[in-house]
Amino acid sequence: MTAKIAKSRLFECLEKDKIKRAVDDAKESNTRSTGPANPGRGTLIDFPRSKSRIANTATWDRAMTLSVVFACHKVLAETVASLPLEMFMFDKDRNRKPIFDHRLASLWRNKPNDEQTNVEFKETFMLNLISGNVYVRKYYYHKELNQLVVINNASVDPKLNNKGKKEYHITYSDGKKEVLTNNEIWHVKLFGTGLVGMSPLAYAARSIGIGLATDDKVGRIMENGAKPSGALSTDKSLKKEQRQSLREEMEELVSGDDWFLPVLEGGLKFERFSLTPEDIELLETRKFTVEEICRFYGVPSVLVNDTSGSTAWGSGIEQIVEAFYRFGLRPYFERIEESVRLNLLDRVDWDTYEFEFKIKDLLRASITARISNNKSRIESGQATINEVRKEEGFSPVEGGDNLMVAANLITLERAVAGGEQKNES
Repeated sequence: MTAKIAKSRLFECLEKDKIKRAVDDAKESNTRSTGPANPGRGTLIDFPRSKSRIANTATWDRAMTLSVVFACHKVLAETVASLPLEMFMFDKDRNRKPIFDHRLASLWRNKPNDEQTNVEFKETFMLNLISGNVYVRKYYYHKELNQLVVINNASVDPKLNNKGKKEYHITYSDGKKEVLTNNEIWHVKLFGTGLVGMSPLAYAARSIGIGLATDDKVGRIMENGAKPSGALSTDKSLKKEQRQSLREEMEELVSGDDWFLPVLEGGLKFERFSLTPEDIELLETRKFTVEEICRFYGVPSVLVNDTSGSTAWGSGIEQIVEAFYRFGLRPYFERIEESVRLNLLDRVDWDTYEFEFKIKDLLRASITARISNNKSRIESGQATINEVRKEEGFSPVEGGDNLMVAANLITLERAVAGGEQKNES
């Protein structure tokens, strides 16, 4: 085969490959949608099908080594886990009162399973929910809910069977596999397609990958004592043995001990070609990565110790916490409260009971603000003295169960009785 024919065939193959890639790209663009796709049968996907190499480095374990990712998970999980989940029952007038003798209330107040306290269970629950989906195995004893056990979502593959019903294919650490249904699994999800929640970690994979790559770069620089890499140049021609000897000697400069002092002779010059942290704006990249990842998780960057954005959230911690509650935590609260009621109670009890996180401690103001607020509540008849004392952790006092009004702080009953006596006279 002549060189001309070989070259012609090579160009022909390259042209065929180019046409094939163009066709594949056209097919992909035709199937691309501007909205979420309706999932068909088979495995339900909760992450984007990214082809980015840097996104593929953002696995769960690696991502959690990035301080901002760890801090976002920690803030969300520990904040929700620290708040009690209370159970209420409605009477015929739709007035509600807290109950403590229901089996479900006892589970959430004490130990949802044999291995975890209620705080530990909620931390594990949130750690999985923050990743998009949490799967909880329900165990019953004599038809009564007895235990709740979180199955880490990396072990669960949610699928739609041939009848369009959801199944959960679970692979345990010992290799055992099991297929469960909605009757055995309590599934809570973040916003998504309705069948599975979208994983913030998966959709933030590119930003997290950039953060990991930046940390790796910093690590390599510091491990190397911040020594630059480069090349030796000279106008003279060197033999192979001389070049190898120079390589060995200069290796000490770029990767050896700090005390090593190289000596360049014969017109040798060292030319650096590695970029410095300033050249690649390493500090700015790390700062931007913190803000970018916090956006995905809905956590104010100041709550993960990013002081650069502190002025954007007000001058005090109260404004930060209140904004975080409204836009970051409240969706989690509402999602969990509704899911507990609709998935862990029988249908006949849906309108009888209600669940609510006790968020007063989260929004607890300073002592001065609380005193002023409690005074206003008592004087306006919104709360009794004993109700306020109970919230502040004090024991009740005699006569503190009556509602008061601002007229010399007499009881509401005496004020009403006094008005009736005036009308009679």
